[in-house]
Amino acid sequence: MFNSERKTGIVLGQISIALRNALGLLLIPFIIHHVGVNNYGVYSLVSSLALYLVVLEFGLSNTVVRYLSKYNAENNKAAESQFLGMMLSIYVVICCLVISAGLTLWYFMPALFSEGLTPLEITLLQQSFLILLVNIIITLMANSFTGVITAYEKFTFQMSSQIVLFLIRCSAVFFALVLGYGVLVIVAIDTVINALHTLLKLFYVFFRLKVRIHFIWPNIELLKEVFIYTGFIAIGVIINQINWRLDNFILGVLTNSQTLGVFNIGLQLILSYIAFASAISNVFTPKLFKMVTLKANLTELTQELINIGRLQMMVLGFVLSAFIVFGALFIQLFVGDEFALAYWVALLPMLPFTFVLAQTSATSILQAMNKHKTRSLLLLATAVINIVISVLLVKNIGLLGASIGTCFSLVIGELLLVNIYLVRSIGIDMVSFYRIIIRSTVPGIIFTSCLGGSYRLIFQQHGLV
Repeated sequence: MFNSERKTGIVLGQISIALRNALGLLLIPFIIHHVGVNNYGVYSLVSSLALYLVVLEFGLSNTVVRYLSKYNAENNKAAESQFLGMMLSIYVVICCLVISAGLTLWYFMPALFSEGLTPLEITLLQQSFLILLVNIIITLMANSFTGVITAYEKFTFQMSSQIVLFLIRCSAVFFALVLGYGVLVIVAIDTVINALHTLLKLFYVFFRLKVRIHFIWPNIELLKEVFIYTGFIAIGVIINQINWRLDNFILGVLTNSQTLGVFNIGLQLILSYIAFASAISNVFTPKLFKMVTLKANLTELTQELINIGRLQMMVLGFVLSAFIVFGALFIQLFVGDEFALAYWVALLPMLPFTFVLAQTSATSILQAMNKHKTRSLLLLATAVINIVISVLLVKNIGLLGASIGTCFSLVIGELLLVNIYLVRSIGIDMVSFYRIIIRSTVPGIIFTSCLGGSYRLIFQQHGLV
């Protein structure tokens, strides 16, 4: 199950996430203190709007990992270099589409947000968005090289560079705020850091891995296969944007910048939670692709899925238990009572998403088999329902309505419909998966939560919290 790179990748991945969570969450109240709740709400909104444009990438970064893992397993260097040349050409076209879509969105921002934002906030939104648009272009052009590093399973470089650059980013943001700069400078710092990271990746791919790129007229059959495969991954990207980013847009239109700031605190906690599981599952994605390429049977794939799921649940169970007991207190201490609802914004989707994250490697297996189409369509249907529920509930009960809509979408889509598909159509034994996962981890989560809750009650009675 493990080689040295995977072990190092998991360890460094968890260190990276711990640092991101600790420093990131410490930085949030510092940012709010210096720029204000309303400007922080604008900052969270512009980040979400910029990430909507990532949908136009159509999931190609995952496609790069899938095909390069396949060529690696077959030791086919010629196909690898030609494939990378084709992908870079496609990314150039996508960048042109992103620029066009981004400038169109920028132009209509005053009309879209005139109800919820002030004229000054809309100006800040537009200025920040233009800088982040540059950031997205850099990210898109770097995605092929990120895929190369992942497919080669060079997780030590990947994770260590992320850690170093994140520490630099936090330091730069801290000093910028101390010197009196605001949201625009934070966005500019993020863009510069991303550009530096991209240069590091380029150097590593060309000079350490000695990967070569060969630009030729694309193979039409391969191009067709790539776009069919990628098209349904793109649906998955759209679904993630709906579940985790569209709520910001809905709240921006229907509420105000202060509500956006509260919601974004809860959203950041959810995204941090997702990152804990992703740091593990991403390490095993190339291996699962190679297993499918080398014709591993369903029993072997199911066992690998169980092994990865148990590892994820051990990490997620600890984090979930701690958040259930101390999350509300943590939010109160770090950002104040006015953000109290952020606890429920995070917790409601976090409960079903724990099990979704535990089985996330099943998605990699489906993609490796090129059988991810049905999953994407099922989740797209539930994501559309999520939009309808969120809009209706936000109008009636406020920001918690968005979290309830996402929670419903996760339960019906990921935990019910997708698992039925995995069992009946693919043959993966999800019954055994959940039996082992629940038996080995859920009692510990419940016990730890109850024990932590008891200690908190004792502390409260003695005035310690």
